[in-house]
Amino acid sequence: MTTIASANVAPQRAALRATKAIAPSRAAFVAKPQRAKRGINVQARAGLYFADDVEYIQQIAAEYPDKGIANWEEARCLFSELGYNILDIRCADELDVIGNFPRDKAAATEHRGDNWFHHVPIINATYRYDSEAGKKLMKNQEGNRGFVDEVQKKFPDKNTRIIIACSDGRNRAIQALEALDDAGYVNIVGLRGGYNMWNRTWDAKLRRRNLPGTFEEEWQHGADGCGVHATGASFANQDAFQYADWKDETDWVNWR
Repeated sequence: MTTIASANVAPQRAALRATKAIAPSRAAFVAKPQRAKRGINVQARAGLYFADDVEYIQQIAAEYPDKGIANWEEARCLFSELGYNILDIRCADELDVIGNFPRDKAAATEHRGDNWFHHVPIINATYRYDSEAGKKLMKNQEGNRGFVDEVQKKFPDKNTRIIIACSDGRNRAIQALEALDDAGYVNIVGLRGGYNMWNRTWDAKLRRRNLPGTFEEEWQHGADGCGVHATGASFANQDAFQYADWKDETDWVNWR
């Protein structure tokens, strides 16, 4: 099993902390689908995960865990093809208010394997109204001093393959990667964009929501009309074309 050397990962961590931003995967945004004469024929596969793309899966297997940070496409491949568990380190209120990774394993028909999603918060907080800000914020932050111990109870084998996910893959994910690296875990990867970008891409059944690119609706077809409720040419999985900023505006404390 390949070991992540601290010297290799440290420059990535330093850069992430300095910029407090992770650039989205270029491949996940620049690939453009092609329009067919009838219906929508999407061919935006470059840099994207598909279960039948053996070459892509082999490439990801060769790159990780040494690469250290995986975007939402790469992470899905690691999860569904290469046995990585996903460790959600957000606080409980985020799961309740913002959303959760899939919980129903039986419903996730697009996933194979016994690995799954797990939850251990690295920082606890409550979602409360702030009168000065005029909106709800994550308040009463407190580092979970037992974070590493709780992870070790879930994953006693330090060779376990784990993807670390916070809200956006920035502050808390880096803290968790450092903590678990220090604890001796050798197959750990950070999720770029965190839950926010994962949720934009994959639904609760782990189906792809929408492919990136410019979509056009095909009006020449033999059905009764176009649009969400029609039986004619349209798009599969039309939900969620618009999203709020994926970056978490919360200034999270250090967990220890």
